Parts: sequence; C-alpha cells; structure tokens
Amino acid sequence: MGHRRPRVRVSGMIWHEQRLLLVRQGKPGHPRWMLPGGGVDPGESLTVALARELAEELDCRQVSVAEPCALVESIAPESHASGRHVIHVVFRVDVPDETKIPIGRRPDVQDRAVQEIRWVARDEILKLPLHPPIGGYLKGYQPGGDFQYFGSLWAP
Repeated sequence: MGHRRPRVRVSGMIWHEQRLLLVRQGKPGHPRWMLPGGGVDPGESLTVALARELAEELDCRQVSVAEPCALVESIAPESHASGRHVIHVVFRVDVPDETKIPIGRRPDVQDRAVQEIRWVARDEILKLPLHPPIGGYLKGYQPGGDFQYFGSLWAP
C-alpha cells in the first residue's frame, strides 16, 4: 500500500505559569494527549487555520499566533494500512487571559473529538501518551529557542 497525500496539521503551545495546555482525544481506552490544533483547510494559511482550530477546540477566539517552533512528520511505515503522512507545524500561541480557557471534560465543545482540556505541569508531560511523541521537547521548551525539525516520529 502506498502513501496518501500528506496532510498538514497545525498546533499551538499555550503556556501559563509553567504549565502547558493539552487536549485529550482518542477512542475509548486509547486516549491521546496533544497540543490543541487541527487540519489546515484548502486555501487557508497556517496561522488562520490555527486560530480557527483554537476557537473550535477551546472556545478561545482572541489568540496571537506567534512564531513557528517545530516541525514534526508522522509517516506510516509502508506495511501500515493507513498510508498516512501528517506534517505537524507547532506554533507558540499567546492568549490574553489563559485562565478563561475552560478546563476539564468537554461534552459541550464544538469539536467533538476533544474529550478533555488540561493544564499540565512540565514534570508531568512525559507521563502522558502524547501525539506526536515530542514530550521531551515540550518539557524543555523555552521561548526564543531554536526551531526544531524532528523528522518522522510515527506513532500508530
């Protein structure tokens, strides 16, 4: 099975008092924690897509998308039936009042894939099943650091 056309996904790092905002998605029994964000629609810039996704997932409409921080590819092995190839672009995002982001389980959120939103302390990041698997980078992230390219970090 060959690979499909790459899909571009944008996500935002939102920090507040040394804690990172993560969202939980996934099938029952297989949770995945990730930075908030999602797919880029045709004709949409990366920053516009991220602002839209943050509004959908977090009900957060006033965001400032700052610099891109990292690029991660998730390329399924040839033997994997999905043939997926996802390009993740990670941006630092500033939110005027992070404390107004609704935290906890989210049955009411517009994006039904989001099951929970949580602030996670730096020392807790590596304990979560993170997708893509860039927990070490996120734990050590410092604003103004070098842009990081991770290559393919496939995690089914």
